[in-house]
Amino acid sequence: MTVSPRRVILKGRQGESIAQTVKIFPQTDKGLNITRLSAARGVDIDYRLDQIRENGKKGYVLHVENRRDKPGRFYDTLFLKTDSDVAGTISIVVSGLLRPGAPEKNRQ
Repeated sequence: MTVSPRRVILKGRQGESIAQTVKIFPQTDKGLNITRLSAARGVDIDYRLDQIRENGKKGYVLHVENRRDKPGRFYDTLFLKTDSDVAGTISIVVSGLLRPGAPEKNRQ
């Protein structure tokens, strides 16, 4: 199975849209089904999984987006349960750093 990238890093400033996608494809022609998606915490991120087809192969794209509004670091782990005896559960670590928003310029 190919998971790219293996780790999600969300960095940016308050008020910015901060997101990343992960592509997941089986390495065999047998295919792979993801049967469940969950997060260890699920507090600072939104996530969803969509099926895609690329070069004739069925795969998935995982969308991960920041929803934290307070500056600081955060961590989570996403778990993708599969129907594969080999893969079982795929873990994807999510780390993030939200910096304070850019200061507004003084208006006169």
